[in-house]
Amino acid sequence: MSGTGRQGIFGSSGTGGGRSGLTPELGLTSPYAALPAPSWKGRALGALFFLGALVCVCFSVYNGAHAAGMAGRQGTITVEACRVEQGSRNSSDTTVCSGTFRPEDGSRAVPGAEVTRELRQGEKIEVQQSGNGFVPVGFREIWRWNALFFFAWIVAALGVPFAATGIFPGRQQAFAVGQRVRGTRAAVVMKYLYIGGGGGIAVCLYMIWVL
Repeated sequence: MSGTGRQGIFGSSGTGGGRSGLTPELGLTSPYAALPAPSWKGRALGALFFLGALVCVCFSVYNGAHAAGMAGRQGTITVEACRVEQGSRNSSDTTVCSGTFRPEDGSRAVPGAEVTRELRQGEKIEVQQSGNGFVPVGFREIWRWNALFFFAWIVAALGVPFAATGIFPGRQQAFAVGQRVRGTRAAVVMKYLYIGGGGGIAVCLYMIWVL
């Protein structure tokens, strides 16, 4: 035992340079050092966020145009019945009301038209018929779809660090990847996307509330 001195069980000297004696086995490894090398997977992850943002934009513009009466076939639905569809663990229940759609142009009525709104039986609502259903019209509905447009900015911002660095993060490493782009042009783009998206959503929610 004379040759071991104060050497610990991890092979580091007890009189060494302070924290230098700590080893990865103690669970004090920095998450930044463990980041994987850039690869196509990181770029693909960033592109996936951008694709999601594009889908949100297209969905927002398409339905927003119908809500503004700029697209689709105009008409009304008189509510005949409503039902509540049970949501999943992460979503709330949804009320769906149905009735007969009567176009303004006098063409054939469409029975069984559905809208996702809380309405009363016998209530009449103005809608635009789109390619995949019926969209309620009005300023409040327009602001609802505008909120989705600005939400797309936030989705795009989430993908910037991965697209810029090419790093596909491991578990609990997404924040560390975001720190890698600090002080770069990508960080500026990400910042303005977050600010613009968050501010836009706040304005939309306010307009929905006051209308």
